[in-house]
Amino acid sequence: MPIVATESWTLELPEEWSAQEDEDVVVIEDEDGVSCLEISALVLESGAVGDEDLAEFSRDLLDEGLKPQAVRVAGWSGKLFEHDDEEFHWREWFLRQGAHFIYAGYHCLREHAGMDDAAIAEILATLEPC
Repeated sequence: MPIVATESWTLELPEEWSAQEDEDVVVIEDEDGVSCLEISALVLESGAVGDEDLAEFSRDLLDEGLKPQAVRVAGWSGKLFEHDDEEFHWREWFLRQGAHFIYAGYHCLREHAGMDDAAIAEILATLEPC
């Protein structure tokens, strides 16, 4: 499996997926262009990322009235928001581990919802802080 490495995290990709770094975001796409996962990160200089930080990072979604579910992804804990807009199905993770914060936003066309859930879970299960 190809490995994607940034200054603050690494993960493994299935063969049919590719990644490109664009500024502070890594964009991961499947070969047929159906799904897109975008990952950005923040590492605190001191202290640990807390629940209040996750709430602040996800403020826009909370203000829209969306209800997150608590999740554990590999060694990370956090919140997952699942929702649809006019065109896309979204799954947005706000994850923390020590001083590390990860935002992982997945989207696909609404009619493709669920198609790549297993692949996305497989990818995120390999997410490790550096």
